Amino acid sequence: MTFLGWLKLVLEVLLAAALIHTFIRFLRDTRGSGVMRGFMLAVLLLGTLFFVVVDLLGLEHLAWVADQGLPLLLITLVVVFQPEIRQVLVRLGENRLLRRVGGTAASDTAAATEIVQAVERLSRRGFGGLIVVERNIGIGGFTEGATLVDAQLSAALLVTLFFKDAPLHDGAVLVRGSRIVAAGALLPLSENPNLPPRLGTRHRAAVGATEENDAIAIVVSEETRRITVVRRGRIEEGVSAERLLAVLRGDESTESESA
Repeated sequence: MTFLGWLKLVLEVLLAAALIHTFIRFLRDTRGSGVMRGFMLAVLLLGTLFFVVVDLLGLEHLAWVADQGLPLLLITLVVVFQPEIRQVLVRLGENRLLRRVGGTAASDTAAATEIVQAVERLSRRGFGGLIVVERNIGIGGFTEGATLVDAQLSAALLVTLFFKDAPLHDGAVLVRGSRIVAAGALLPLSENPNLPPRLGTRHRAAVGATEENDAIAIVVSEETRRITVVRRGRIEEGVSAERLLAVLRGDESTESESA
């Protein structure tokens, strides 16, 4: 192989490594991030070694097999890591530049205040609750099987929906803007193995509901009365009323996500 050939090979390897590194950075908060890193590293090392050996020894038949096997490898990658790839695409869609181009949902201070007041009352009374607030990505898919409400958002109505004897208190309440869309919604439970075992069904549902969108899930624990905020599958426990209001209003200057 000539010097230019080796230089081209090195540049191709570096470019592939840079692309893989960027992809893994987007995946670092997903469930399959560890598996993906190991998979990508193995493919990079074995692939590089294989192609170098094939090129040095001039093994044309093996080169043909490698060329034919690459599409199959890519298809396998998409099938195995479909949930993680979907999360990557969601995170790309949440890029600040793209959100400026596409526009963002205006924060409703009055609606945020009503939600905070309701959450405070639920916490004081020891009522469990789960509220999912829609942002830029729609959460209409969660209304399947839920009771459609379509009512003006108010703290009093939110608290009423979570009364212990209320028929809808076990499900989630879905909020869009200043409207309560639905109640009694059954959300997908997260399958993240890294979640603490102490977390109950509401918390796992909150994580599952926010892993693939930019919604904000608010959980009030019936046992501890603590308020938890979940965004992009990440949990922030022991949230104060002031902190919750800042998160709902999108006040980035006061946000500090916890892992």
